[in-house]
Amino acid sequence: MHRTLDKIIIGVMSFGYMAAAVLLVVLSLGWTSPLLFVQNYLLFMTNRWVMGLSGAALFLIAFTLFVSSFRARPEQQTIVHETQLGQVRITLAALDDLIIKASKSVQGIREVKALLRSTEGGLYIWLRIQVLPDVNIPQMTEDLQKKVKEYLAKTAGVNVCEIKVTVNKIAWETRSRVE
Repeated sequence: MHRTLDKIIIGVMSFGYMAAAVLLVVLSLGWTSPLLFVQNYLLFMTNRWVMGLSGAALFLIAFTLFVSSFRARPEQQTIVHETQLGQVRITLAALDDLIIKASKSVQGIREVKALLRSTEGGLYIWLRIQVLPDVNIPQMTEDLQKKVKEYLAKTAGVNVCEIKVTVNKIAWETRSRVE
């Protein structure tokens, strides 16, 4: 939810920057009507307060987005296990390596790419795979889902909520000829 709001604000502010850029280009080309409009608008004290408060609010929003872009969010990049001696953090990159290792034990898979999302409820995994021809894809993907879930539970103690698999390519093996 927080990311969605940030994206909306960034989109609105980007549109504002584009409008300001167009205004500057138009003013540099000699069209002074927008500048005269702003000057006439600022003649009234009430309008000055409105513009000043709007500018301050925009500055605060922009500053908040700027600061939040540098803030580390380890809870989104790691999975934390509490033990008696302290915390154990497992990065999503490490889990990606475990997924690739587990998928190598499934016959018929040529390549695996994983996208991981960690939530409080567990781990959501989206796998994009290349398979060899002449394999039973539904059976093979079901085996892959089971093996990945069991392997992550056994090695990392991770609760896997869902594994979605997309077969994006049939990898035809090229065999070299001996002449």
